[in-house]
Amino acid sequence: MRTLYHFTYSPFSRRTRLALAHKGLECELREAGEPSWREQAGRLVAQKTIPVLVDDAVALADSNAISRWLDAKYPDTPRVWPEGEGALASLEVTALVDAALNNIVDVGTRYYPLREHPSFPGVKAEMLGRAQRALDELAVRAEARLGATLAPGGWSAADMWLYTAAVWLAGLPHRVQTSRNAAQIMALGGWTLPDAIRRWADTHRARPDVQSLG
Repeated sequence: MRTLYHFTYSPFSRRTRLALAHKGLECELREAGEPSWREQAGRLVAQKTIPVLVDDAVALADSNAISRWLDAKYPDTPRVWPEGEGALASLEVTALVDAALNNIVDVGTRYYPLREHPSFPGVKAEMLGRAQRALDELAVRAEARLGATLAPGGWSAADMWLYTAAVWLAGLPHRVQTSRNAAQIMALGGWTLPDAIRRWADTHRARPDVQSLG
């Protein structure tokens, strides 16, 4: 039986859950907000990050690595990472999503305690500028594919990555009272979620696998 250590609202965890659902693979979910589960997950992988998938004797961290492992181990199930015509679009979109998320998350969490340092405004402007450029390019692609998948051939990593990022970013203002990280990220300013991405995500909310995320 597969086990996924995850954070309920994390876009990295949620896209991993979408990948599992896309492939029709059942998985026990363990919420890493529970200290014992997070400690257990941390003993399994060197990165000490969430999500962590345990599949038979294999333990993997990082949603990109996990989803590629699933494609390799279960070749008879629908692919998360398309081959052929859709491969380039999926790689480009997922790289842009990670550029946006990683820069926003890093400056709003890991580097946030340094906000009083005189160098922080410059670092913040550089990192959030990269994030915004990535979001703006994703908006162009989302507008061009409104109501459709981002890569030819159907639902793939490109859609899972962008959908979960869009929902997470859009939900940050609603979590500022309950999440310190959300409050810090919103306090930064310096980035906006383009409306085209919101509209694209809205067209996919009714998918059964998306609905299963809760």
